[in-house]
Amino acid sequence: MGAVRMLLPLLRAAAGRDGRRPGGGLLAVALLRCSSPRWTLVRPKPLERRLVWSEEAVSVGRAAVVRARPGAPGLLARSLVLQAQLLIQASRYEEALAAAEGSISIPDSHASSSQDAFSHLMRTLALAWLGRPDEALVAARHSVAVYRSAVPRRADRHLGSTAAALRAQAWVLGRAGRTAESVTVYFECAELLRSLPLWQQARLVLLESRVLAELTGGLRVLGRFGEGVEVGDGAGERIAPFAARFHPEARLLRAGLLIELAWCLGATGDLPRARATAEEAVARCRALHGSDPAVDESLLVLALECLAHHLDRLDAHAEERAVCEELVVIGERLAVTAPDAHEPGLAVALDSLAHCHAREGEGHAAAAATERCVELYRRAVRRDPLLYETELARTLANLSIRLRVTDAFDGAVAAAGEALSITRRLAESGGEVQRSAVTDRLRILGRARYRAEDDEGAAACFEEAETLLRELMAAGNPGPHEAGLAAAQSWLAKALRAAADGHLDAGRADAAVEALRRMKELTGRTTLTDVHAACVSAFARARDRDPEGVRQAWWRATGEPWPSFVYRTG
Repeated sequence: MGAVRMLLPLLRAAAGRDGRRPGGGLLAVALLRCSSPRWTLVRPKPLERRLVWSEEAVSVGRAAVVRARPGAPGLLARSLVLQAQLLIQASRYEEALAAAEGSISIPDSHASSSQDAFSHLMRTLALAWLGRPDEALVAARHSVAVYRSAVPRRADRHLGSTAAALRAQAWVLGRAGRTAESVTVYFECAELLRSLPLWQQARLVLLESRVLAELTGGLRVLGRFGEGVEVGDGAGERIAPFAARFHPEARLLRAGLLIELAWCLGATGDLPRARATAEEAVARCRALHGSDPAVDESLLVLALECLAHHLDRLDAHAEERAVCEELVVIGERLAVTAPDAHEPGLAVALDSLAHCHAREGEGHAAAAATERCVELYRRAVRRDPLLYETELARTLANLSIRLRVTDAFDGAVAAAGEALSITRRLAESGGEVQRSAVTDRLRILGRARYRAEDDEGAAACFEEAETLLRELMAAGNPGPHEAGLAAAQSWLAKALRAAADGHLDAGRADAAVEALRRMKELTGRTTLTDVHAACVSAFARARDRDPEGVRQAWWRATGEPWPSFVYRTG
């Protein structure tokens, strides 16, 4: 290719301006050769430079078509599809789609089957990136079918392959949420690559790296962690060491594979190896960014998140905190230039760091980090409510808990109230999971109100939580809700006892008796020892503080004499 590049000035001179002379065809071929190198062991030139060559080839091809040069339509069609490939690499998807469709629509181009399949492969990728998965799948299936029936020519070897089309189809299925189908196609693609001769495998080393990394990720999503470990381990043996030297992208793919492998290892219970694999992924990402600062740090963020998770599971909390602090620093740096893309990730990092602070008893630091997290999620909700409202409600609930620890009770009540309001709205169409979340938010709001000495308000929250939990238990499996029900009843007993005391302090015997009556009814709904003990204590305190007043109030409220015994043993 170096010799071809050196000849470009001479070819341009021979072809004339815009390739008007007969030498334009030869110039276009040379430009295409420079923009799309065909040797696996040759490091490609920068993408910007190859795009310039590609655009010049398209311009020369168009001029040749206008002048009806022999073979000009075919040359233009090939120039356009190769330009589409480069435009996709440059994330210019609208232009890539136009170029790929333009290549297909040129009359009398006499394109080979491989070129037709490659054009539809480029359409697949462009349509998928543009958020049009249904159209992308149609193009992908057509590309696979044509590649399978094509008789490859030597000149078309660099125009994709059946394996490339299968990978694109699997990738689009994964983006469309059809992960099981995606994994099936990935397995077919991996098996096809494994069956190729060695010289073809060497040419497709990047493709194989991508397939194995994405397949491991798909298996993780499906919960098939053992298979994910098997594929991830096998990838290290399959991918040749030279790939990373000649293709920097292979190092990114290897790091991504290690991240997916670490998650799968952790899910299978092999935490030490999961930690080691995540640490290797972090080291590779650091090396990539150190050797080329232009490399995006997003992959490093994913590796650090994976490492922090496994450090937490291994109770390596000092190391976990250091990783969380680094994630916050990186997230803040990335969010400056691309807030829409990186602010949600920064919120996740702050949430993890707040958890570290809370675990160490650093209540004010935990609350401050959570407040920043909430603000970031508020901005994210304004951009995409469907995606981030659940996280906003969760972090508001966490904020309430952490403000309560710092005795900021008014703020705790406000945060819990907002979290409950959002969760109620989501529960209207969110099924049992969101309804269960409502009961959690009710208990958090109840505890905040209890600490703020709003005992009646707290009791109302715990009573509603108890009612909803009983409905959930009656409608399905009661097991997951038993602990929540016990907690709601215990806190309800505390709130009602405090409410009764408060009413007695203010001389409101009738209101105190109402709280005592609700407490006695609670003992009929539960066998919890602490609830019955709280009821005995509350009745005894009320009788001792205002024996005549509460007796009369009880008679007025119930028509019965003051109970002599309220502890139920059965």
